[in-house]
Amino acid sequence: MPNKRKNRSQTPKFYCPHCEERLWRLGSPKYHLFYQDVSQIKERLGVTRTKASFLAINNSPYVDNYTWLEEFFCEEHGTIWMRVSKQANGVIVATPAKSSDWKCTTHTINPDIPNPSVSEFSYRMSRGTNQQLV
Repeated sequence: MPNKRKNRSQTPKFYCPHCEERLWRLGSPKYHLFYQDVSQIKERLGVTRTKASFLAINNSPYVDNYTWLEEFFCEEHGTIWMRVSKQANGVIVATPAKSSDWKCTTHTINPDIPNPSVSEFSYRMSRGTNQQLV
């Protein structure tokens, strides 16, 4: 059984965009992106208008199975959300997630906007601000 552990070396490695240290996957689910209209599909996927209109038939959203948001961990910067995309040649590329990417997913919570149902006090305490209470 030669080359039994060959797949380990083929695992993609991602690096922090700020410090170039290795990022570690946190086991979070993949939140695939979806696109609503023809212009959005054409722009994001880089296809012709004819193909984009074919994909957007019946005004149903097109789910891009090759692009998703995933949570990673950097030892220096903590958790980082990355937009991961698998290109046609099989190469996987990760870039930091933008606010426009969060609008194209479902059931995800934008980490830049705090949960409105949590009080300001609870939010501060969960972040570990070392303020002394009098």
